[in-house]
Amino acid sequence: MLDQATLTFILGILAIGGTAFGIWSSIRKPQEDSKVNDAVFDVKFQSLEKMVCNLRDNHIHTLDQKFDKHILDQQTTTEANIRQMTRIETLLEERLPRK
Repeated sequence: MLDQATLTFILGILAIGGTAFGIWSSIRKPQEDSKVNDAVFDVKFQSLEKMVCNLRDNHIHTLDQKFDKHILDQQTTTEANIRQMTRIETLLEERLPRK
């Protein structure tokens, strides 16, 4: 059967194995946590990047629309001013005699 020396040897082997497993686990666990955190960060970063791109595209589109409207308003105002100035010049030419 088992004598005390064999039992002590088996317990020593188990203790060494348990210690080795504990050390391996404490080294391996942070690496796994780091990989999980990196994967979560990548997913969040990609989501944020898509959101920023959508905001940028929408903002640029809105600015383009506002800029086009501003140009159209300026053209309309300029045309109205030209018509009014022509009318004033015509009235002045009719009313004032030439020397």
